[in-house]
Amino acid sequence: MNAKQMIFRGSLIGLLALASQAADVPDARARRGGGAFGGPVELGPDDKAAFDDPPAGIVAERADVPHGKLAMIEYESKSVGTTRKMNVYTPPGYSTDRKYPVLYLLHGIGGDETEWQRFATPNLLLDNLIADGKAMPMIIVMPNGRARQNDRAEGNVFASAPAFAAFEKDLLDDVIPTIESRYSVQADREHRGLAGLSMGGGQSLNFGLGHLDAFAWVGGFSSAPNTKPPAELVPDPEAATRQLRLLWLSCGNQDGLIRISQGVHAYLREHNVPHLWHVDGNGHDPTHWRNSLYHFAQLLFAGTAAGPTSSSDTPTLRAAFRDCFLIGTAINRGLTSGAGSRWRSQEQVDRDIAQVTEQFNQLTAENEMKWERIHPREGTEGYEFGAADAFVDFGLKRDMYLVGHTLVWHSQTPNWVFAGTNPPPATTGEAPRPGRAFGGFGRGYTGPRASRDELLERMRDHIHTVVGRYQGKIKTWDVVNEAIADGGSDVLRNSLWLQIIGPDFIAKAFEFAHEADPEAILRYNDYGLENPAKRRKLLTLIQSLKEQGAPVMAIGTQAHLNVSGANFETMDACLTELEALGLPIHVTELDVNSAQGGQRNTGADIANNASATQGGLVDEANQRLTQAYEGIFRAFMKHRASVEMVTFWGPNDANSWRRNGSPLLFDVNAEPKPAFDAVLRVAGKK
Repeated sequence: MNAKQMIFRGSLIGLLALASQAADVPDARARRGGGAFGGPVELGPDDKAAFDDPPAGIVAERADVPHGKLAMIEYESKSVGTTRKMNVYTPPGYSTDRKYPVLYLLHGIGGDETEWQRFATPNLLLDNLIADGKAMPMIIVMPNGRARQNDRAEGNVFASAPAFAAFEKDLLDDVIPTIESRYSVQADREHRGLAGLSMGGGQSLNFGLGHLDAFAWVGGFSSAPNTKPPAELVPDPEAATRQLRLLWLSCGNQDGLIRISQGVHAYLREHNVPHLWHVDGNGHDPTHWRNSLYHFAQLLFAGTAAGPTSSSDTPTLRAAFRDCFLIGTAINRGLTSGAGSRWRSQEQVDRDIAQVTEQFNQLTAENEMKWERIHPREGTEGYEFGAADAFVDFGLKRDMYLVGHTLVWHSQTPNWVFAGTNPPPATTGEAPRPGRAFGGFGRGYTGPRASRDELLERMRDHIHTVVGRYQGKIKTWDVVNEAIADGGSDVLRNSLWLQIIGPDFIAKAFEFAHEADPEAILRYNDYGLENPAKRRKLLTLIQSLKEQGAPVMAIGTQAHLNVSGANFETMDACLTELEALGLPIHVTELDVNSAQGGQRNTGADIANNASATQGGLVDEANQRLTQAYEGIFRAFMKHRASVEMVTFWGPNDANSWRRNGSPLLFDVNAEPKPAFDAVLRVAGKK
């Protein structure tokens, strides 16, 4: 048995003793077979992998990539009263002309400042991730977590357990100040992470969650029984939710210490504290720790500079508008699946994903949460959550703010929702084709109808089920979409929702959504609000909803525009009137159509999309698109006290519903257009 195996075996044996002191998780679980380290393993429904296993070779030393440097340094520890050591990785191309975020990485009870290097070679792992554009360049500090004068892992290593608790002071008062005085780092909580394995995982949760003024990124990999009880770790869930950028918990399903992390996860879930819970197929072993670091490192420091996939200091949208508003995009299953198709090659999809991760900090589900996709058939067995779950997982893994779109809409809603036994009114309309959604392409349902009570019950069941499933994960919902009439004097569109339930269907939808998730931001969303006449109808509707006590918390203005009508003056006037409602403004579906066929209308009905993108592009399309976006964002910046979110309807032209109209800041190859530079200039970043 070599030295590495002896240390690892000693860690396992000793942790068996510590494990016996840990409290069991109270909820019922499915028991696994015996023989797992630390005791029997019982798994619950949440205990599953959030990520696939990494590919082979993640720590292989590659000749084709630049390499960082690994150095053992000494520092004076006033806390311990002696000179101590720590292992420090600096990324490839490290330069004092740039400031770097820092990850502090803690070891297990049988290890020291060399353990991470022996078990997982973080230097090679990060070299490869950075070269592949999957992680930000960062400094990794691997100190000795045993804060006493003889800090060697020798003899009875468990006699030194109190020294692991004492390391809190050494870390905060000596280790961090040393790193920040000797290296070019960004010395604030937003750029400081803390994670560890086993005993170091417990330290990371204890110290990181206990000092949210110092750390915004915290991770525990198969945390040991030194982990504090969950209520002590997170005594103020709201503060933790507000301050944490990422909280990671992971463990192997063969690890008898899993109940420690299960208990923390259960508490966080109960108190709606966002976190990632990843259970892979390993035990309490180096494979789990290495693989966890592989995934964790890719999530670190997202949005703190150029984003985790950026290998340069080129400004990004998320960084440029960080202090102004969220900047987001809508995506579909082509991106969340990560798989190429006949429409988009694997290389193109990979590029799209990299662009989304780099540029945006907010995501909307363009189609996957619409009624026809998520609830196509009647009854509790009629839900299909796969694509929506993939969207949520995609966003959470990238620490993005998630928006659900949409709960109640006249379009893309299956016929069964409105069907019943009541005779329909006399109509000469064309009967719908089998399986087509009501109103999706201009065809209305003409069969026997549900009663008011039946339709209200279906609406309530749908909203409670969908919103409830994603409670705490989806932060904002488009509750009702496009209910205002485009023309005439009527305020509301003559939809089946209105005909069957009556005008209070909107207030009821908001009521049901608030019941399902009292913490979610609920908004009304519509297009064409740049038109003063439609804006007046919106003001009337919102005033009516307020009088009904409906919990409308934000206004969504879609902003599907065209290059002929999009400018500062039009958007400024729109936002000025919307501000009078006293609600936050969310720009929800921004694009600017450059196709000749779309220059005479401000509508966004999907039935008219084909005609709106015909005729080729207008003359000097790129120049006019640049001018339009510059004016639009000037207005956003003027009203940034009210504008909380700006969402593009697609990350690039290839993923746009108006692809032929070249409507976005990035072309079909995900390359920035001149309009992108113009938007950055408005933010003062160019």
